[in-house]
Amino acid sequence: MGFVFLLFSSTEGWGLPPCEGSPTAYATTTMSWIDCFGTMTYSTGGKYVGEWKVGLRHGQGTRIYASGGKYVGEWKNGKRNGQGTYTRAKGDKYVGGWKGGWKHGQGTVTFADGTEQEGIFENGKFLYAKKAPEPSRQVQNENERLKKKIARLEKEKKQKPNPSPKPPGTSGSGFFISKKGHVITNQHIVSDCRKVTIGDNSKKQVTATVMETDRSNDLALLRISNMQMASAETKSLIQKLGIKVVPLASDGLLRSEDVDLGEKVLVAGYPYGEIFSNTIKVTGGMISATRGLGDDSGQFQMDAAVQPGNSGGPIYDENGNIVGVVVAQLNKRKFEKETGSMPENVNFGIKASTVRQFLNASGLPTKWSKRSKNMSTRELAKIAKSQTVMVVCHR
Repeated sequence: MGFVFLLFSSTEGWGLPPCEGSPTAYATTTMSWIDCFGTMTYSTGGKYVGEWKVGLRHGQGTRIYASGGKYVGEWKNGKRNGQGTYTRAKGDKYVGGWKGGWKHGQGTVTFADGTEQEGIFENGKFLYAKKAPEPSRQVQNENERLKKKIARLEKEKKQKPNPSPKPPGTSGSGFFISKKGHVITNQHIVSDCRKVTIGDNSKKQVTATVMETDRSNDLALLRISNMQMASAETKSLIQKLGIKVVPLASDGLLRSEDVDLGEKVLVAGYPYGEIFSNTIKVTGGMISATRGLGDDSGQFQMDAAVQPGNSGGPIYDENGNIVGVVVAQLNKRKFEKETGSMPENVNFGIKASTVRQFLNASGLPTKWSKRSKNMSTRELAKIAKSQTVMVVCHR
């Protein structure tokens, strides 16, 4: 099974540098915001967090409007353009294409009452019926040629021995944050997936929906799909995963105090998927630094043995509180190439305070955990086993 293993900074967007200055309204200073990642707070209310080009919203970004609406998606020359999701304050939601600020192309509107409107939009208007033009004779001939080529390749494939099956996608880790089936993981794990599933191993998985993402902090909020449509086997698996034993988000899972230098921690997850074994794995370590790569205050460094597949998993303190989320390990080969030295056990976690801000922004507020009783590693592993899941991205 292959793995996607990236490293993100909370001050940068997709490799873009942070924009200089923090203007609170349209001003000439924003004209210097060229190919950068920054936040604009508007005097009329609301804000935009994302990518900029020549003073205009351009690229990926999130716009929160004074009316309570929210748009997450692509921008071009200051307007919504490309693929994106717009949610109104009253609950209506549109997911699909945009052009020049208007709904344009294939899309779906889900109204607050649960009804849907799916089809083609043009300049903000819904076209309930649109017939595609008949293909030209040249296109028809090309299609016939491609069909024959595909048939020939399929025939040749049957005559050759079957290669080893390819993995269904990439995998990482995550953990339950509520009894309603909410799961926290890394954004890079669920990016560009055809489908996302979770489970206590790779063989037993249930479908999950990506509710919210934060690319700058590399966080994603998932939720198990509608239980009303779940089969008896799926419901049994969900119960096995521990939803009935993990605390509610309102009871508190995350520790309020940031990690201390030298503090002992336990990391849980599914490193390397099922290559070594199809079960959860835990490892211990300590906090090596209270800031992450590039002096990132939203992360910390630890020496716990983190491997590909651990990303998105929980990091526990000695009392069973979650103090962070695994985000990445240092690229050893790249570091050695640049410095001539091979680092060991240099891994990073996203601080619990950053995770809580993401949950609050996603509409899932949570209290701080107040566990203060020291636990053995066996007791911590038992908690981790009931909360931690394998997250699989199907491409």
